[in-house]
Amino acid sequence: MTSRTHILAAVAGALVFLALGASLALDALTLARFAVLGGALGLLVVYDVREHRIPNRIVLPAAGVCAVLSLIGGVRLGHLLAGVVLFLALLVIALVLPRTLGMGDVKLVLLLLCGLDGATTRAVIFGIALLALLAVPLVLRRGRAVLGSALPLAPFLTAGSLLALLR
Repeated sequence: MTSRTHILAAVAGALVFLALGASLALDALTLARFAVLGGALGLLVVYDVREHRIPNRIVLPAAGVCAVLSLIGGVRLGHLLAGVVLFLALLVIALVLPRTLGMGDVKLVLLLLCGLDGATTRAVIFGIALLALLAVPLVLRRGRAVLGSALPLAPFLTAGSLLALLR
C-alpha cells in the first residue's frame, strides 16, 4: 500500500467525521476527537479490507488520543460503562472463540469506545446489522461455506459509527 493511499484514507475519514460533527454543531474538542477517530478509521478500513488485520500502531495511539480528548471534554459515566461492558463482552468472545472475532476487532471497538462518547453500543449494533445484510445474500448465493470465511469488520463498524452518530 502506498503512503498516498494511507494519506487519502486518513484525510477522507477525518473529513467525513468532521463534516458530520460540524453538521451536528458539536464543540471544538469533540470535533478534534472525531477527526482523530475518522482518520484512524479511514486507515483501518483500508488495512482490514486489504490485509484482514487491524494494526496496533494505528488503533492504540488513536484510542489513547480519543480517550484523552474524551476525559478533557467530560465523559458521561453511564455511556462509558455501557461501552466498557460491550468491550469486555467482545473481549471474552475473542478469547473463547477466536475464530469468530479477532483481537484487532476488539481493539477497534476500544477505539470506538474512546471516540464516540456514548454511541459505541449503537455503532456496533448497526455495524453488525450491516454485516448481516451483506452476509445473508452471500450465504444464499454461495452456501454455508461462506460463514467460515473472514469478512473485514472495520468497514461495517465505521459505517455503523456514522449511523449511530446520526441517531
